[in-house]
Amino acid sequence: MHEFYFSFINFLIFLLSHFFKVLYQIDLHLLEFINHERIKPLDSFFIFITNTSFIISFGIPVFLLIYALITHWDRLKRQSRLILISLGINTVVIEIIKQVVNRQRPYKVDSFIEKLSGGGSPSFPSGHTADAFLIATALSILFSKQKVWLVLVWIWAFMVTYSRVVLGVHYPSDVFASMIISSSLAVIITRFFIKRNFLKDATIS
Repeated sequence: MHEFYFSFINFLIFLLSHFFKVLYQIDLHLLEFINHERIKPLDSFFIFITNTSFIISFGIPVFLLIYALITHWDRLKRQSRLILISLGINTVVIEIIKQVVNRQRPYKVDSFIEKLSGGGSPSFPSGHTADAFLIATALSILFSKQKVWLVLVWIWAFMVTYSRVVLGVHYPSDVFASMIISSSLAVIITRFFIKRNFLKDATIS
């Protein structure tokens, strides 16, 4: 009986190992296709987009906070502070995952990948994508009536995400994981504080 369980566990390990190898190959081939078949005249545009990730993600709540302080708009103060708290928590979580997983950047393991942007820390998950999706989700929750500029923020967030792959510095799975992690964190953190009346009537619905 023990031999049966031992063999069964080994079989499961083999299946999982093979499954993840297949997923990795799909991930890599998709990256190669996106990177190689890109519209090269747009390289400068996507480099610019990718470089806006940190500036826009942290710039929006800082601008809102400064405006709220000047106008004495208490509700906006609480909203902007909550976004900054969310961004800070998100940054810590993403960095911990990066160091634990410690996945190499794709251009370091595949010479066919053309690296067009900076990327020094471990690959999984994408920090740029994490910032962009955290801010887009948090703004959507706290400013749900502002439809027009929320659409613009989401378009920008998806362009940042695409830029990390097309510029050869992240696997598709890196950015997909960041989309899920950061969007979930934004929902969890904002809902947590809202339920505890941290924002009082701060949510614009």
